This record gives sequence, C-alpha cells and structure tokens, in this order.
Amino acid sequence: MLLTKDTSIYTLTTEYPFLIDSLASHNKSFEKLKNPLLRQTVGRVASVEKAAGMGNESVLSLLLFIAGEIMTNTGESVEIAAPEAKGAKPGDTKATQDQRLTALKEIIKDLHDGVEFSQLQDKFNKTVGDITPQEIAALEQTLVNEGLPETEIKRMCHLHAALFQNALEGQQMPQVPSGHPVHTYLKENVQAKKLIAEIGEALGPSKMPTEAEWPFVLKRLSFLVEELAGIQVHYVRKENQLFPLLEKHDLSAPGKVMWEVHDDIRGKFRRTQELLADNNRVEGSAAVQDLIDEVAEMVRKEENILFPMCLQLLTEEDWSRCRLGDDEIGYSFGITPEGEWSASAARPAESTGQSGLVDLSTGQLPREVVDAILCNLPVDVSFVGPDDRVAYYSDSAHRIFPRSAAVIGREVKNCHPPKSVHMVTEILEAFKRGERDKAEFWLELGGKFIHIQYLALRNKQGTYLGCLEVGQDATHLRALTGQRRLLEWE
Repeated sequence: MLLTKDTSIYTLTTEYPFLIDSLASHNKSFEKLKNPLLRQTVGRVASVEKAAGMGNESVLSLLLFIAGEIMTNTGESVEIAAPEAKGAKPGDTKATQDQRLTALKEIIKDLHDGVEFSQLQDKFNKTVGDITPQEIAALEQTLVNEGLPETEIKRMCHLHAALFQNALEGQQMPQVPSGHPVHTYLKENVQAKKLIAEIGEALGPSKMPTEAEWPFVLKRLSFLVEELAGIQVHYVRKENQLFPLLEKHDLSAPGKVMWEVHDDIRGKFRRTQELLADNNRVEGSAAVQDLIDEVAEMVRKEENILFPMCLQLLTEEDWSRCRLGDDEIGYSFGITPEGEWSASAARPAESTGQSGLVDLSTGQLPREVVDAILCNLPVDVSFVGPDDRVAYYSDSAHRIFPRSAAVIGREVKNCHPPKSVHMVTEILEAFKRGERDKAEFWLELGGKFIHIQYLALRNKQGTYLGCLEVGQDATHLRALTGQRRLLEWE
C-alpha cells in the first residue's frame, strides 16, 4: 500500500476500521472520527495532510503513525511517500555516522523495551533517514557486544525489518556476474519466490480451502511444500560459508541472529509437513501460510541486508573460498553456478613432491594414506584444538552434517545453532578442567538414528590437546539382530 499526504481519511478508516479508535487515542482532535456521520462527510474530503493540520502535528508524524498501526494490526507492507521538508537544502546531512549509529541504538533499545512502533518510526526518519546494510550489521554487532542476547534481537527482527524497510528497499543490489556465489543465492531465491506464489495460489484468497476443496488442494500443497523445503540447503551454505567469512571480519552477530531464524523455519517445515500428512485442513492451512510468510521474509532480509552487506565487506579471495566450499555443500532446487565468474584464485596449489611419512605411535604412514583412512572411516570426524577453533574435519562423501573448508579456524561455538552453543561451551570447559572425558548424544533425524560423541584428547602427561567429535549414522547397527559369521556380500 502507498500512503501519501493526499490519502483520504475516509478511505483509510473504511479499509482499516481499527484506525478509528487508534487515531482517536493518538490525538484527541481525531475523536470526532468515531461519529459515522462526520466520517461520511468531513472524512471524505479530509486528507492526511488536512487531518494533521487539524490535530496540530506534522504530516510525516501522522503518516508514520498510520503506517505503524496498519503494519502492526495487519502485517501488510506500507510504503510512505514522505512530504518534502520545508526549507531543506541540497547537500544537508542529518547526522554523522557515529550519531546515526547512536540514534539507531537508542531506537532499537526502545523498541525492545516496548515503546510504540509509530513513535520510533518517526524518530528513525528524523534522526537517521536512509540506512545501509553495513550500518544495520554494525548496529546488531554493537548491541551484542554490549550484552543484548542474539535471541532477543531475533525475537524483534520482524519489527527491525519493518523499521528499516522503506530505507532499504530504495537501495539497489550491486550487480554480480553469473557464477558468483551471490548470483547463485539470488537464482535460488527466484525459485523460492515462485514456489511461494504457487503455494499462495493453492491456498486461495481466503488462505483456507473449504472442506470440499481440501482433498484436491492437499496433494498440491504437500508437493509444493516439499519442493520449497529445498531452500534449507541454501541456509546450510549461508551457515557454513557466509557466516564464517563475516566472523573473520569481526561481524558474528548477523549470522547468529539469522541462524536462529533458520532453525525456526526448519521447525515450521517439519510442523507443516506433519499437519499436511495428518490431513489437518485448518491447522495445516494456517501452518502453510505462516511458513511461506517466514521464508519470504528471509528472502527480503537476504536481498536487502545480508547480500549487499557481504558484497561490500568480503574480498575477492573470500568469495573464491566461498565458491569452492559451496560445491561441497550443494545447492537448492537443482540450481548450479554457471557463468564467467570463477574461483580459481582460491584453489590451493597441488604439491609436486612425494608425500612424506607421518610418525605414529605404532608405525609410519604416508600422509595420503592417513588422509584416506580418516575419510573412509564409517564415521564423521572433526577436531577442535585447545583454542576452541576447528582444526580438521574428515572430508568424506558420507558425512552426516555438512562441512566446508570455511570452517577451518572458526570458533566452534559459531559452528552450532545458537540454541545449543551453551551445551558445546559446557562440554569444552569440562574437558579443559579435566572433569570429563566424554559426552554422548543420540537423536533421530530424517529417519536416521544418529550417534554423536565428544571425546577429550590428552597427551601422556594429561595435557588437553583438543576435542574429537565423532558422528555416526547408527541406523543399520541398531537394526542388526542375531549374528553373521560367514561372508555375505551385499
């Protein structure tokens, strides 16, 4: 919706009846809107600009209040055509960058403290104005550094997006050549948007198919939701590729916040698919709508904030490393990178000499044999050094959890979903203090029974060397019964 100073008050209150009480509470001069006769007469000719004059407030302030009320009550996006400021001169700036960030911090903290959204939107426009993705990332990082939990930032991220939306959507995404990692992310988003639109069409304008329609709609929805679930590979690449690179540039907060939202979306996929499998029309339809809203919102956050910020911050070498790691993890919807951009700069030079021998406690092996052994063990192996940074992982084809070269050197706490970081930290601290030598977990994931062990490694003197993580798909082992003593090829 486009909201301007010329928008009719009658049109607004007719389309959004809740504005009658909202405006009356906002400004006593608007209490007369509760009178139906006055709305039909004066309201028909009164624009937002005229109403602002009657209420003795600025046109921009009233526009922002109305937009805030509409977004809060309906979730709709509202675009404001702000009136030109009187006396403004070309080249005027609202504030220096430091002042802008200080104002942003105050606004976000007020938002978290429950201050009315419309008031903060007004303050945002007056003190900040346009904002760049880099400034948003710097703001989140500053707030986290000052003690605001990532979970709290995530809780309010939709309101943050609404606060920044008008400023961000006017900015253009930098052009990237085909084959570049961002180009591939954007291609995947195009397909995600297409699927979201198809799901919306299947739900229908009421977003709730009738009982008679449901048998025909259910199969279509189940298929489309399963197709859209492919976007989760897109999220895994971000978590294992983009986020580690941002951390190297001292920006860990945006990735941590976004990872938590990824996990929320994964949960919504599981819940939605369960409801559809149970043939639950009412809850299933609502879950489908909630799911596509969340995925669409993530697309907007990526294209308005994450990708422009990464393009500004990351180096060509960073992107080359990202491109090579992307291939290891895979892509969504069958999309693959193609085009003139290549990642040759990041390819490690191959050794031309012979592999040396590695001295082991019970023998010597060529390095290539050691690597082949580790990569062919029927388990995933990762090693975290005593500095809590990832030093190694077995790059096997059967890995349960994806890894890429970007993880090497990364703090292990950043390699896990934010909700489980406290557990990882507790394990490592217990290992370092010598209180524990092993932590064991098992879970069911995607129809598989996964067994995971964390093992403290120490030398003969008892000095802590690091943590070995071993993960295994134990589904087959768990199902074994009886015994097999003779050779039987499978």
